[in-house]
Amino acid sequence: MAGYIGSKASVVSSGAERKKTFTITGATTSLTGLNYTVGKVHVFQNGVRLVDGTDYTATNGTTITLTVAAQSGDNVVVISQAAFQVADLPAGTPSINDNGNATAITIDSSENVFVGKTSAGLSTAGVQLDATGSGGFCRAETCLTLSRLSTDGSILDFRKDSTTVGSTGVVGGNDLYIAGGATGIRFDSDVAKIYPTNGTGAVSNGAVDIGEANFRFKDAYLSGGVYLGGTGSANHLDDYESGSFTPTVLFGSNNSGTTYSSLTGGSYTKIGNVVQVTGRVRLSSKGSGAGTVAIAGLPFAANQDGGLGITFIQNTGSYLFQRFLFLTIDITATKAFLRLLNSSGNFENVQEGSITSSFDVIFSGTYKTNS
Repeated sequence: MAGYIGSKASVVSSGAERKKTFTITGATTSLTGLNYTVGKVHVFQNGVRLVDGTDYTATNGTTITLTVAAQSGDNVVVISQAAFQVADLPAGTPSINDNGNATAITIDSSENVFVGKTSAGLSTAGVQLDATGSGGFCRAETCLTLSRLSTDGSILDFRKDSTTVGSTGVVGGNDLYIAGGATGIRFDSDVAKIYPTNGTGAVSNGAVDIGEANFRFKDAYLSGGVYLGGTGSANHLDDYESGSFTPTVLFGSNNSGTTYSSLTGGSYTKIGNVVQVTGRVRLSSKGSGAGTVAIAGLPFAANQDGGLGITFIQNTGSYLFQRFLFLTIDITATKAFLRLLNSSGNFENVQEGSITSSFDVIFSGTYKTNS
């Protein structure tokens, strides 16, 4: 009968390979206790390779039958390769091993590789690797952690063929950057700021645009302001708005019974603390009001005394049409008083008695506000 002393298994790049040595103690034709894939087994007797099908038969994966019996003292070596053979690992070792405590890796018939799951699908936790690029890392927490040790630089490179087209990395110790070519952004980890950068995360100044003439972003929502053309306080634009307002005529503190034409209305544009207004007031009836005449309802209060120029004034049958008029705004007020240049060369307030119900004024001008 046959016997053997020692056996060992080794794993090589081409698959699982096992070498088993039989030291023959009596004439025998049967070599048992094997695990091989039919057609992937080699037998050597006393150093001479035997021919499969002529010198031996190997058809069932577990035994080999010699055509001529081996004799006592012969040395027979069987080298076999199997689709899978159990490695000599300690029981309980996590592995692709019958002795392991869990399935570590699954490879399906399409050669997809799974870790932590056994079938494809990005709704199941685990790792899926495949040649189509549809794989991924799935779990209910952080899916992938990339850590660069010690030094600054790229953590993840993006390539087209063999050329790097972008990267994500760390700079300045803890700042994250994302860059493509010579353009990128850097996130300051110490303060709430984002900087333009070059391709390695180094901060750049005045070199990166946001959009261009034919490729614009839509809207920008800012809770603060914009520095235009410089970084000083004089370059800070903190407000821009436009809208409409309804100017009215105020006679002293009373404009009871005053009615207006449908042509009455105004619009404004506010840039920073400068307000540009245009408007028109046309009375249908001036009512029972009396006193100094003012145009009220300006959109913002003035922060200093100033004036608005009248571009056209019409009041049929009245001297108001023929003399120079001016609108002056008192500080903190939202009204402008009508004043005219008298014969002495001084400005005086226009009174209610000087106008008729056909009063029609068109005005425009600029003033400053604290709003």
